[in-house]
Amino acid sequence: MKAGGRGAPGQKPEHPPSLYEKRNQIYPKLAHGKFRSFKWLVMAVTLGIYYLVPWIRWPRGEGIPDQAVLADFEGEKFYFFFLEIWPQE
Repeated sequence: MKAGGRGAPGQKPEHPPSLYEKRNQIYPKLAHGKFRSFKWLVMAVTLGIYYLVPWIRWPRGEGIPDQAVLADFEGEKFYFFFLEIWPQE
């Protein structure tokens, strides 16, 4: 074999050169700043609304559910505080 790892002309090399690079590790970077803080604030407020709204009560009268925000699929109505929305509306 000649120097440089090549054999005689016309012969295939013993080990072909690798076409793949070694895998580079990817590391997550922490994000800081006013937009990231605003994102967390909006997320906390909206999740708070999502989890607390079902426990808010709103009196509607006899035989009507007293939940403030309610989607009544069986009765085909949507209640939102003082509004009662029917499918025809």
